[in-house]
Amino acid sequence: MALFEEPIRHSRRLTLTPLIDVVFLLLIFFMLVSTFSDTQILRFVTPAGERQSTEQQFELVPVLLSAKGSISIDGRTIAPDLLKLEMEKIAVAADEVTVVMIAEPGAKTQLLIAAVEAARSAGITNIAMKKEADARSLLKGKGAAP
Repeated sequence: MALFEEPIRHSRRLTLTPLIDVVFLLLIFFMLVSTFSDTQILRFVTPAGERQSTEQQFELVPVLLSAKGSISIDGRTIAPDLLKLEMEKIAVAADEVTVVMIAEPGAKTQLLIAAVEAARSAGITNIAMKKEADARSLLKGKGAAP
């Protein structure tokens, strides 16, 4: 007869049930928190290497998009919610018009996309983009501040 009995050893199994519960909770959390938006593709045609002479001259209208979020069309500062209305006025005023989007460094991309969409919805098909440094001569010619 032994004085001390050996303790019964229980085999410790690692259960995966709590881990699976946590994974499903995280899955549900990310499904509820995430948002799905309909993305649209903007297509831009880059100019060819050679310059082609055009017989028609387009009226150039500079649209300056500042880093502060303000928009200036042809030297006049306008509110962002009036952008579509101003683009419609430009489209009606001239038959052939080219809108030149000039974004300052630090300007929001969403502001540029909103300006391009407003121009397209107004029926303007000729839309160009320039860096601010490249467009200084265009801005000086139209009376806007460089």
